[in-house]
Amino acid sequence: MTARLVDTTLREGAQAPVPYLSGAQKAAVLAAVARIGVAEIELGHAVTELAYGAEPLADLMALAADFAPGVRRAIWCRARGEDIRSAASLGPEVVSFALPVSDRHLSTRLHRDRAWALNEIARLVELARDAGVGYVSLGLEDASRADVSFLLEVVAAADAAGADRVRIADTVGVLSPGLLAELISAVRARFSGEIGVHLHNDFGMATAGAIAASEAGADWADVSVLGLGERAGISRTEEVAAFLTLQNGENYDLLAARAAAEMISDWIQRPIPSQAPVIGEGIFTAESGLHVAGLAADPANYEPYAPEIVGAKRSLRLGRNSGRAAVAALLGERRTDLVKLTAELRSAAESQQHSFAADELAQLFTNPGA
Repeated sequence: MTARLVDTTLREGAQAPVPYLSGAQKAAVLAAVARIGVAEIELGHAVTELAYGAEPLADLMALAADFAPGVRRAIWCRARGEDIRSAASLGPEVVSFALPVSDRHLSTRLHRDRAWALNEIARLVELARDAGVGYVSLGLEDASRADVSFLLEVVAAADAAGADRVRIADTVGVLSPGLLAELISAVRARFSGEIGVHLHNDFGMATAGAIAASEAGADWADVSVLGLGERAGISRTEEVAAFLTLQNGENYDLLAARAAAEMISDWIQRPIPSQAPVIGEGIFTAESGLHVAGLAADPANYEPYAPEIVGAKRSLRLGRNSGRAAVAALLGERRTDLVKLTAELRSAAESQQHSFAADELAQLFTNPGA
């Protein structure tokens, strides 16, 4: 069993410094991530509803029912009674509230101590139940920098209180996948409910962490399209979905993931890098002679999956790094002047400072049958 995905593009992603999405755009995001196949969508912050009068979460709840039917709706809030009641009043399937568990956050942000945090857990879970919450998710903020023994006390307290899920948050992205897997295993031994992870990408490990956590026994992983979120963002919906589908046999729609990424990229004015895993336009482009010859013989030599699975195209190019095997593979074994042809090709590429795609080669060699 691998982790199911909680897409939080509309909650965590909304914290990124990008243009705000309109109501119609949010509806399109809901439909897009539902097509990918995520099991849960986190719609937003109940605290925003309560304190700032932004677009009502009730509207997003209704949009989710229309555009993402069958997908669980979740609302996030702070670990405060008024916020939990506000979230619960909207009728989501999941309410997730975040409680800091590192000494740094407890002392500098809340001016509280460990004993206070432990005592709050039972009170807040009971309050959520009294407010009608059917599925209580307790987010453990900055868990990656908490004292491990204390973190496990918190987890045990959450289990005793009857929380449905604990969500381990690597708030500043410092846990390596290996250490994260060890932590999830330790949490699994103390908690009988479900385990989730919320992983930031400050050192580029968020997607790998989501997979490692899943393999260690996590039931849920938070993701967002393009990894949108605070600072460097979080685990990417498109990357985690692709790995789980192509390596673990899950069934996410990767063409829908590409479409969602391209749509949101355009709206928020963040172009997708050519080499972006899964969704980059250039990820199946090769010039190196060794790779081109190997790909021509069998694409599986150097491709983990076929380009069409993710809506991409293969592009084999010849240039200054090309050898005779690559030239023969692309131009045909019947060429008798491979040494000369390869030298001319490399010289042309060097002088023009770029490699050549197949449709450009005819302009270089007007007598391909020689």
